[in-house]
Amino acid sequence: MKTMKLILHLIIPSLIVIAQLDGCTIFTIHRGSQVLAGNNEDSQYSTAVKIWFVPPTAGRYGRICFGWNQLFFFRQAQGGMNDQGLFFDWALCPDAVPPKFSLKNKVATFNMPENLLAECATVDEAVAWLGRFNILFIRSHIMLADRRGNSAVVEWVDGEFRVIKKNGDIQVITNFWLSHPELGNYPCPRYDRVTESIKAMPIISVERLTSTLEDVSTYERTKDGNEYGTLYSNVYDLTHGDVYIYFKRGFDIPLNINLEFELKRGKRVYLLESLF
Repeated sequence: MKTMKLILHLIIPSLIVIAQLDGCTIFTIHRGSQVLAGNNEDSQYSTAVKIWFVPPTAGRYGRICFGWNQLFFFRQAQGGMNDQGLFFDWALCPDAVPPKFSLKNKVATFNMPENLLAECATVDEAVAWLGRFNILFIRSHIMLADRRGNSAVVEWVDGEFRVIKKNGDIQVITNFWLSHPELGNYPCPRYDRVTESIKAMPIISVERLTSTLEDVSTYERTKDGNEYGTLYSNVYDLTHGDVYIYFKRGFDIPLNINLEFELKRGKRVYLLESLF
């Protein structure tokens, strides 16, 4: 069994998103001295979401991660922030042609997203870091933002590694490739509503951005009783290291944590539901 787990860990890439649905919304905004980011993570409501804290060690940054197990064994970060103020989150996109396999690059495994937070402090560092990996069967793009106000979206599409930097003070992704929207899921009403909502804000705040996330959150209950939709939502203050967490569209019941404080309490893993 240990041998099989090791083989899977080496050959299966980090971005096979098994439980995620085409419904995630991610954004970042830098206005004045404020740098905020937010996300709705959409999936099956039965998904056992975990939140974990890892204090800094020699050569590795402290971090908070949100995610769940893939293939039963491998805990994979779907999003998070480190103690340097670097944020990331993924969104699933339509099928596309990924870059060709390069013998010069490493093969990504399920722990690659968390390692990004452990080893990178800025958007530029994270972009360069991602460019050193082969990510097999990739169907997601990633948003990166840092406390300096920089942000970028990285896409693996049309056989290329593409970087789309922020134009203006906001950047938004949903479930279409920014560089090739014609491949599907475009136009996207959620993308338009979020963009228009944030642009119209005279002053940005956690409360206003939470309201925007609530507006584009999703929910569906099937005839057999299964629930799908916005599993959790976050607003990150990258400047101060605060995270505001909302579980299963409970936007009136936030959990506010400060990363610096939580990292002092040591390494821990929780089921997110247990904190609500």
